Amino acid sequence: MQDQGRWDLTPLYQSLDDPRIEEDFDRLTGLVEKSMTVLDPGQSPARQVTAGVALAEEVSELVRHLASYLSLVSSADTSISRTTALLNRVRGIMAGFAVFDVKLKELVADMELDELLGQEALKPYAFYLEESKKEAGFLLDAGLEEMIARLDIYGVDAWGNLFRELTSTASKELDGQTKTLTELRNLAYDPDSEVRHKAYQAELTLYPAIEKPLAAALVAIKGQVLYLSRRRGHQSPLDEALFRSRMSRETLDAMIAAMTGQKGIFSRYYKAKAAYLGQNSLHWADLFAPIGELPGGYGIDESRKILVDSFDRLHPPIARLIDQAYRDNWIDFYPRENKVGGAFCSNLTAVKQSRVLTNFEGSFSAVSTLAHELGHAYHGQRIEDHAPLNRSYSMPVAETASIFNETHFLLQGLEASDKPEEKLGLLDGFLMNSGQVICDILSRFLFESQVFERVEAEALKTEDLQAIMHQAQLEAYGDGLDEQSLHPYMWACKPHYYSASLSFYNFPYAFGALFASALYQRAKEEGAGFMASYDQMLTATTVSSVEEVGRLVGMDLTKKETWVQGMTSFEPFVDRFEQLVDQLT
Repeated sequence: MQDQGRWDLTPLYQSLDDPRIEEDFDRLTGLVEKSMTVLDPGQSPARQVTAGVALAEEVSELVRHLASYLSLVSSADTSISRTTALLNRVRGIMAGFAVFDVKLKELVADMELDELLGQEALKPYAFYLEESKKEAGFLLDAGLEEMIARLDIYGVDAWGNLFRELTSTASKELDGQTKTLTELRNLAYDPDSEVRHKAYQAELTLYPAIEKPLAAALVAIKGQVLYLSRRRGHQSPLDEALFRSRMSRETLDAMIAAMTGQKGIFSRYYKAKAAYLGQNSLHWADLFAPIGELPGGYGIDESRKILVDSFDRLHPPIARLIDQAYRDNWIDFYPRENKVGGAFCSNLTAVKQSRVLTNFEGSFSAVSTLAHELGHAYHGQRIEDHAPLNRSYSMPVAETASIFNETHFLLQGLEASDKPEEKLGLLDGFLMNSGQVICDILSRFLFESQVFERVEAEALKTEDLQAIMHQAQLEAYGDGLDEQSLHPYMWACKPHYYSASLSFYNFPYAFGALFASALYQRAKEEGAGFMASYDQMLTATTVSSVEEVGRLVGMDLTKKETWVQGMTSFEPFVDRFEQLVDQLT
C-alpha cells in the first residue's frame, strides 16, 4: 500500500531489489560495448550516423530510467548508501560511452546537414544534429573525455555527495526538539517572529561545524570546472553555461542590466514590508515572514482541490495534469530525516510521468511551490512525444512553465479577494517569490562570477566565500535589507554550487520569472487562444534556441527594453503593496 504523502516509483522499478535493475545494467553494459564498433568505417558516413543516433537513443532512454530512479530514491533518503554505489556504477559504465559520443559528434561535424537529413531516420533530429556539430568544437580527444568522465566519479561527484551528506544530516536542538537543517530553513515561513529568528540563528550555528569541508568541496569543483571549460575552448564557465543554455551572451547581458538597473523596485517592497513589521530595514529572518491574512493549514487533499480549481479556470490541460499527479502519487510531500531539502521536479518522459519532491508544511507558500513544480511536470508532458534525443530543454526555458504556474496561482487569489489583509498577504507572497528569483538569483550570479574569477589565483577559504556572498547580497538587494542580518552561508546550503554540470544554475530562474510574467500578461489579455500558442511554445523548447523560443511569442530577448518591461511589470504590485501597508499600519 502506498504510504500517505510519499511518491510511487514502481512505474520505474518495484524496489532497489527489483531484478530488472540488474537486467538493465547488463543491457546498458552491452550497449556501451556495442558503441565501440557501431560506427563502421565500411559504411557511408550517413549510415554510420544513422546507426549511431539509433544507439544513442536506446542508451539515453535506459540511462534516464536507471539514473532517475536511483536519484529519486537517494533524494528521498540519503542514508541509503547503496543508491550512491549504483549511481556511480551508472557513471562508470557511461564513462566508456564518452569515446563513442565524441566520435559521433566529430562524424556529424564533418558532414553537411542536408546530407544527414537525407536519411529518413534522421529527419526528426535536425536541431540535435546542428547542436552536435557545434558541440564537436568544444570536445577534447575521445580518450581524454572518457578519462575525465571516470575521474569525475571520485572527484567532483564525490564532493557533491559530501555536500549532500553533510547538509542532510546536520541538525540542531530548538526548543527541546531536534531539527534538521531543512526543517530549520522551513521555519523561515513561520508566522511567529520569535520562531523565525531563533530558527535563523540556530541554522547559522550549524555551518561552522561543516563549513570547512563544504568550502573545500565548492572550491575544488569550481577549480576543475574553470580548467576544463577553457581546455574545451570556451572563454569561461559562464560562456559554457550559455552554450548549454542555448542562450546568447547578448541576451544574458541585456537581462542582467535590466535586473541591476531596476532592482530598486524590489528594494521598495522590502522597505514597505519592514515598515509593516516595525523595522527600519528588513531582517533576513523576516524575508519570508507571512503577513496579512494568508490562508494556511493545508493538507494534501486541500492543496489538490485549490490547485485543480485554480488551473481549471486558466487552462484545463494543466488542471488535469495536476489532478493526475495527486491521483497517481507522483509527489513526495513531507520533510523527514535524511530527505534532501528544497523542492524539484523530475520529468520521466520514458514513462510519460514526472515526480515532484517538496518539503510541504501546509502553508500557502508550500502550495505555491507545488504549483511551481507541477508546472515543470506540465512542461514534461508537452515534450514527452518528441524523439528520445529531442526531450531535453535548456535551463532558462525550463523555468518558464513553473513560474508561469506560480504567477497564476498567486495572482488569481489576489484578484478574487476583497479583504485588505488578505490582499496584503497574497501580494506579499507574489512579491516575496518574485524578489527571490530576481534579487536572490542576482546575488547568486554575482557570487559565482566572483568565485570563478578568483579561484584560479587564490586558495579561497570559508571566510573568503562568506565575504564574497555578503558583497553579492549587498549589490543585489540594494538598501532593502538590514546589512547586519545578511546570510553569509548561502553558498553552503544550495546544492547547485556543488555540481560540475550546473555552473551558473542561477540566471535561468530570473529568465523564467521575467519571461513568464510577459507570457502571463498575454494569457490574461488573449485568453484561451494564447494558451494554445503557449503549449506550442513549450513543445518547441527542446528543439529551439532561447531566442527562437522568444520569437515564437513575438519577443526579442536580445534587447534590454524587453527585460526592462518585464521588471517594471512588478511595479504596480509594489505600488499596491505600499498602499496597503500604509492603510493597515
